[in-house]
Amino acid sequence: MKNKLIIALTLAWIASISAHATEGINLIGIGPIQQGTAGAGVASAKNSTWLILNPAGLTDLERGADASIQYFAPNRTINSGMSGGAGKQTDDSAFFIPSISTSFGCCRGTNGYLGIGIYGTSGMGVDYNQGRVGDLSSMGPYGPTAPQNQVDQMTELSVAKMTLTYAEKLDNGWSVGGGPVFVLSRLRTDMLNSSYAAQSGDWDTAVGLGFIIGVNKQINDKLKIGGSYMTEQFMTEFDEYSDLLDGSLNLPQQLTVGLAYNVLTNVEVALDYRWVGWGELDTLGDQFGWENQNIVKAGISWDVNERLTLRSGISHGNSPIGNGDAAFANALFPAIMETHLAGGLSYQFDSFRLDIAAVHALEASRYDSATATDISMSQNSLTIGAGWEF
Repeated sequence: MKNKLIIALTLAWIASISAHATEGINLIGIGPIQQGTAGAGVASAKNSTWLILNPAGLTDLERGADASIQYFAPNRTINSGMSGGAGKQTDDSAFFIPSISTSFGCCRGTNGYLGIGIYGTSGMGVDYNQGRVGDLSSMGPYGPTAPQNQVDQMTELSVAKMTLTYAEKLDNGWSVGGGPVFVLSRLRTDMLNSSYAAQSGDWDTAVGLGFIIGVNKQINDKLKIGGSYMTEQFMTEFDEYSDLLDGSLNLPQQLTVGLAYNVLTNVEVALDYRWVGWGELDTLGDQFGWENQNIVKAGISWDVNERLTLRSGISHGNSPIGNGDAAFANALFPAIMETHLAGGLSYQFDSFRLDIAAVHALEASRYDSATATDISMSQNSLTIGAGWEF
C-alpha cells in the first residue's frame, strides 16, 4: 500500500509540471541519452528510459536506475487580428520536466526481465497577456466592455506516464517486451467555446490506460533492428471542460521502427521512422483538426573511450497542425514543431554515469488568413541525468 501511494504521488507530481513538447505534444525523447540522438535508437537500448521507447530492449540492460531533469524553454508567439485581436505577443516561460526509471535485470530461474518507469512525456500551452480574440462586445455574456485581458489567453496541459514492463529473450534471438501504460493528465484553460463562453481556468485531472509492445534482434555483430507500438491511451473526461471538448482527450497510438549499425566498433548510427496517429483521435483529430505525423530520426553515438560517449542527432517530421482554420483553432495549443537538432554526452564513473543533452527546435509557424492569426514557436532545452548500476 505504501509503495502504491509513493508511485501515485510521484506520477501526480510529474504531471503537475508543464511540458511544451515537440512531436505534437510529445517530447522527442525521454532523458538525456535518448535526447542526445534526437530520439533515434529504437533498436538499441542504452538505459532504462527505453521502457517507454521499446520495452524489448530491457533484455540488453544491466540492473540499474536512471533519473533526469529537463530545463525546457520554448518561445511561443501569436499575432492575432481576429475581431481586433491582441496584436503580437510572446510567451517565453520555461519549465522543468523530470523522469525516473529502473531495470531489475533477469528474473531468477527465467529468461524474463522487469522494469518500471515514471516520466513527464507530453504537454502544451501558452499564457499570454491578452486574449486571442479581440472585440467580444457582441459575444457571450461580456457586453460592450469585454475583458480581453481575462479570457481566451491561457492553456496548460501536462501528461505523466508510468510503464510496468516485462521482456523476454527468445531462443531464436528475438527479444519481446510489453506492458501497460498508465496516464495522468492535467488541464486548465480559459479558452472560449463555440458559444463564446469562457472556461474556468481551474485545473482538472483525467486518468487513462494504454499498452506498449516491442521487439528487437541482433542480426550480426554490426546490425540491430527493432520496433515498438503504443496503443491509443484512453482517458477519462475532463468534467470541468465538457462544454469545450467533444469527449475525452485521448493520447495517440504510435509506431516506431528502426535499425542501429556499428560503422566502427565504437561508432553506432541509428535511423528510426515514427508514425503518430493524431488524426485518428476524436478530440484532437476531429475537433481540433490535427493530422497524423510522419517523423524520421537519425543519430550517432561515439564511444571516445571507456568512459566518454558523444552523441548527436536530427529529427524531422510534419507538424500535426496545418495552416488555415487549424492554425487559429490551435493558437493556444501551438504544437507545430518540425525539426530538432540535438547533441549530448555521457561520462562513466565506475558504477555511476553522468548524462547531458541539449536540443534546439528550429522555428516553425502557421497562418490563418481568414482570422489574420499567425502562430510561431522555437525551442531550446537542456537535460541533465544520472545512472547507477546495482
